[in-house]
Amino acid sequence: MKFSYNWLKSLYPKIKSPEKAAELLTFHAFQVESVEKIVDDAKLDIAILPNRIADASGHIGVARELAVINGEELRMPLPIFREDAKTAAKDLVKVSIKTKNASARYSARVLSNVKIGASPAWMQSRLKVCGLRPINVVVDVTNYAMLETGQPLHAFDYDRLRGGTKNSKEIIVRAAKKGEVLETLGDDSQKIKL
Repeated sequence: MKFSYNWLKSLYPKIKSPEKAAELLTFHAFQVESVEKIVDDAKLDIAILPNRIADASGHIGVARELAVINGEELRMPLPIFREDAKTAAKDLVKVSIKTKNASARYSARVLSNVKIGASPAWMQSRLKVCGLRPINVVVDVTNYAMLETGQPLHAFDYDRLRGGTKNSKEIIVRAAKKGEVLETLGDDSQKIKL
């Protein structure tokens, strides 16, 4: 997996250099396969062990690992959310999990008044270092959050969701059906037969 040195350093400022981070991780936790300088950043290609995917597949997990190696605790600021107390997400979107053994939990949030456009340059830079192509602010934010936390995310256009009732939509979580086609995002959109 690819990690941005600058991003790791923003989470755990005591990292001295990309090479030092690679040395500590390789000696104590994970094999760092390469360190590549990229403009004003560096990309660390880290082989995360299968038994550590749950806690170390995001930048927070690797930064936490570096802190532990140094005998410290990673302290993260708590996120601040501003919610509409009158309308809960469950009133606007229903989540139905049809394949329980593949997805024990699926959370939904509804955001409104989102303006589609380019994400900030700093975010685009971090995504590129990690091997992802910036698309737009919505897609980039979900990818950014995934790379930071290790938790996969997806954004849906609420107006294009089907099902549910007049005032509520439905997201159905299930396994793919034989012959089903998946259309990918971006300029080079392609259809993948499952």
